[in-house]
Amino acid sequence: MHQILIRNATLIDPASNLRAPLDLAIDGGKISSVAPIIDSQAVNEIDASGCIITPGLIDHHAHVWPLAKIGIPAESVCFSSGVTTIVDAGSTGAMTYRQHKDFISKSKLTVKAYINVCSTGLDSLPAKMEDVDPAHYDEDAIRELFEEEGANLLGLKLRTSKEIVKDMGYEPLRQTVRLADKLGLSVMVHCTNPPAEMSELLSCLRPGDIITHMYMNKGSTILDGLGHVSKAAIEARNRGVIFEASDARAHFGFSVAERAIREGFLPDILATDITKLSVYLRPTAFSMASQLAKYSMLGIPEDDLFRLCTVNPARHMKIDAGTLRVGSNADVAVFRKEECSLQFGDRPYSDETGSLRYGEYVYRPLMTIKNGEVVYRDIAF
Repeated sequence: MHQILIRNATLIDPASNLRAPLDLAIDGGKISSVAPIIDSQAVNEIDASGCIITPGLIDHHAHVWPLAKIGIPAESVCFSSGVTTIVDAGSTGAMTYRQHKDFISKSKLTVKAYINVCSTGLDSLPAKMEDVDPAHYDEDAIRELFEEEGANLLGLKLRTSKEIVKDMGYEPLRQTVRLADKLGLSVMVHCTNPPAEMSELLSCLRPGDIITHMYMNKGSTILDGLGHVSKAAIEARNRGVIFEASDARAHFGFSVAERAIREGFLPDILATDITKLSVYLRPTAFSMASQLAKYSMLGIPEDDLFRLCTVNPARHMKIDAGTLRVGSNADVAVFRKEECSLQFGDRPYSDETGSLRYGEYVYRPLMTIKNGEVVYRDIAF
């Protein structure tokens, strides 16, 4: 007898290029069987007719409380959205990460983190921007932190917006990459409203580095002067730079996303960048489930859509997640694609510069399983 058995759903496992009507069984925290029909009983048997089973989603860019004062209550937000792994994108620095070790180790949610080059991370927000002056980078403290806590850390994070770097331009980015080179780390760079041309920013990045907010439309963007994806963006992708769409409240523009997607320039990773200031806030990022619906409306095929928030980030993070193969950790999400008129925006309603679009479908989260334990279930499912 299995512990959990989900029947009659369409199983989508991008890691195996698999889409088929299959049953899935879970035992001992692992996926124990995947087959057209599992002729057995279970303690918890679920009829998922008309539903989609996917690997538990990975939100590769968010801000988690208590790592950030503006962070989300991660378990409640993530489990109710089909997310089983979350990445805190630079809320803490070398001076502040360790104080949250107990929270991270005790959370049922898998929590990984990028470390901000600012020693105190984003502690000063929203009153004051973080200090990204390279003269204040604490290389020894960063090295020691990665030596001690590297299993839960993914790399360095820098926000390179004009209002943050001021007259330093791309020097903080160049010095962040230099430090990452020295320590053998990758870099995630926030690019909204960059201090100079996007082409210069992209030229600083190495294979495996991440440019996040790829579809932002403030300042120089990934589009050239004719409105096409720039040669610099294409060359950066070709040499292994990773492009991430994570939209928050204002790090996204339909004017950029629609043109880039039309030309086939899709994200490598889809995330949210939600904080307590943007979670459940319409018409912007809202949640990972809302991101799925928005990017489906923008024309990304369903199998590709789930690839962007399962196997792709899992491979980059080098973790056992993002797949439904037998023997893998039982991180599983169940969705139903439902007709629903939903409004999407690239700015809050209060921002007159925003644009709106309308979608016809949502991916409604019905169940989330983390390490074989049901951590969320819709009351009607």
